[in-house]
Amino acid sequence: MPVRAVVFDLYGTLLAIEGLREPVAAAGVPDPAAFVAAWRRKQLEYAFVTSLAQAYRDFDELTELALDHTCAQLGVALDAPQRASLAGALRQLPAYDDVRPALTVLRARGIPLAVLTNGTPDAAEAVLVSAGLRPLFDDVLSVEAVRAYKPDPRVYALATRRFACAPREVVFVSSNGWDAAGAAAFGFRVAWCNRAGLAAETLSPGPETTLTDLRELDAFVSAAR
Repeated sequence: MPVRAVVFDLYGTLLAIEGLREPVAAAGVPDPAAFVAAWRRKQLEYAFVTSLAQAYRDFDELTELALDHTCAQLGVALDAPQRASLAGALRQLPAYDDVRPALTVLRARGIPLAVLTNGTPDAAEAVLVSAGLRPLFDDVLSVEAVRAYKPDPRVYALATRRFACAPREVVFVSSNGWDAAGAAAFGFRVAWCNRAGLAAETLSPGPETTLTDLRELDAFVSAAR
């Protein structure tokens, strides 16, 4: 079955969450890496909870609430300018070094590319423009259209509707193991980009392939076509 589109997760897959460490350090947080990791975990936890509870709140709001919790948990006090600086940093995350070369190769093949993100449409568009990646994508799909978060199947169905295709005609790429598992259960051909060298998830079905970085993606897509 030919590949009709390649669809990417955004945060942590194309864009480096670690990029928040510098602005967090500038805000005076003593352990920026631990703070960013805790903030990210709570952000995702709130997304899962609100989705399961059918009590959707958009990702920008959940991110602010997660920041409040992280500050309280770690005993960090941020003033209004510091919070505004971190909000701005979220819209200026850098792309990983392997992203642009990988997207350029796929683009040259004429394969439609899209982002499928938990982020709000406005935030996703802004950060892709900031990273210089927006022209490489045909579309940016947000969970806001279905008011539920990944791994809800309704989210993955946004991609099959957009490209009028079956799940097996989509290659889905994510660095988040839970997202890769959800996408595989939906029926996508999943490439898990495991830059961090993490242990594989024990849920099945698993990803069809595991990449050490996105430079390996073209070979997988080419073989799948």
